[in-house]
Amino acid sequence: MNRLLVDGIFFQLNNTGIARVWQTILGLMARAGRYEILMLDRGGLPHIEGVTRVPFPRYELLANTPADSELIQKVCDHYRVDVFSTTYYTTPLTTPMVLMVYDMIPELFGFDSMRRDLMEKELAIAYAQRYLCISNTTCKDLLSFYPEIPADRVAVAHCGVDEAVFRLRTPGDVAAFRTQYGLARPYFLFVGSRVQQKGYKNSQLFFQALKRLEHVEFDVLCVGGEPEIEQSVLAGLPRGIRCTRVELTDDELALAYGGAQALVYPSLYEGFGMPVIEAMASGCPVITTNHGSLAEAASGAAHLISGFSVEEMQQAIARLRDDGYRQELVDRGLAHASQFRWQKMADALTGQLDSVITEARAGKYVDFFLEWRRLRETQAAVDFN
Repeated sequence: MNRLLVDGIFFQLNNTGIARVWQTILGLMARAGRYEILMLDRGGLPHIEGVTRVPFPRYELLANTPADSELIQKVCDHYRVDVFSTTYYTTPLTTPMVLMVYDMIPELFGFDSMRRDLMEKELAIAYAQRYLCISNTTCKDLLSFYPEIPADRVAVAHCGVDEAVFRLRTPGDVAAFRTQYGLARPYFLFVGSRVQQKGYKNSQLFFQALKRLEHVEFDVLCVGGEPEIEQSVLAGLPRGIRCTRVELTDDELALAYGGAQALVYPSLYEGFGMPVIEAMASGCPVITTNHGSLAEAASGAAHLISGFSVEEMQQAIARLRDDGYRQELVDRGLAHASQFRWQKMADALTGQLDSVITEARAGKYVDFFLEWRRLRETQAAVDFN
C-alpha cells in the first residue's frame, strides 16, 4: 500500500473551510483503504479515523523555514513515504508532492509579495509536481500567474457539502435555534471575515446598504469573523436593525441557514465559496456576486449582484423579503447543492497522488530533487529570518 504524508499545518493556523476540506477528504480516503495516511500534528489536529498522527514542531513563519523542510524530509525518509501533500504551503526536499491550491487572492489583489507566507506559497508551487485546484477559476488563475506549469499537471475538483450536517432542518429545530439566540424577527446572515486586506470580501457594501434602509425591522447575524463587530459597521444602522455576532458549530450554522431570509455573501473573489453551497443545501437563499469562483458555486441558483452598487444591494435585500421569490431560490439552491460531493474531490486527489508516485518511480524527478535539496540546504544555512 502506498504511504501518504500530509502536513496538518493549517489546523495549527486556523479552523476555517480549508480545515473542513482536509478533515473530510482524508477521512474518505482512509476508508477507501488505498493509502496509508500519516499526518504531521503541529497542534489543533482533530481525530480523523484511519489517519495516523505524527507529532511535529509548531510552524513558525518567521523561523528557518528551509530547516522545517529538512525536518519534513526526515519524517518522509523515516516512514518511507511515497508522496507528500500539505494543508498549507510547506514542502519536503526530495519526496514527490501534490499541492492543493485554494485561490490566487494575494496575487490578484497585489498583496505584498515579500510577505514570508507568500514567498513560501511561491516555493510550494515551484516544488510541487502536480496540483489540485478547488475551482476552475483558481486553475485558470494559477496557470495565468505560472504559465510554465503544464495544464495537464493540474486537476480541478470542487469542494463538497457534508449532507449529514448541511440539510433541511425541521421547523421545530429551527425555531428552537432562533429562540436560543433571540432571533424573533426575520434575519439575514453574514458568514466569515468582515475585514480583509484590499477589501475583497466586500462586506462594506452590505452594511452601507443597511444604513440606507428605512422603516425596516430585522436582525443581522454575523457568524465568525473578527471577534467584535466593528464600530464602523454599527454606527449609523437604522434603529430597526440589530446586528450581533456569534460563534456557531457546523450544526448550529445549518440551523441558522435554515431560518434566515438569506445569506449575504458579496465577495469580489473566492477560491470557491463554501458558505454559498452549504447555505443552499440547508434551504437558505443566497445573495452573492459572480466574481471569481462564485459563478461556479452559485451557478444560477442565487440572487446575483455586481458587487459594486449599494443601491443594487438594497434592492436585493428587499427582493429576498418576498416569500415567493425566496422559495424559488430555495428550490433552485437545493437542486444545485446536491451536485457537490466530497467523494469527487477525494477521488481527484487520489488520482493526482497516483500519477506522481508512478512518475517518481520512473525516475522523472531525480535531477530536480537533487538540485532542490542543494538550494534549500544552502538557504537553510543562511536563513535566520
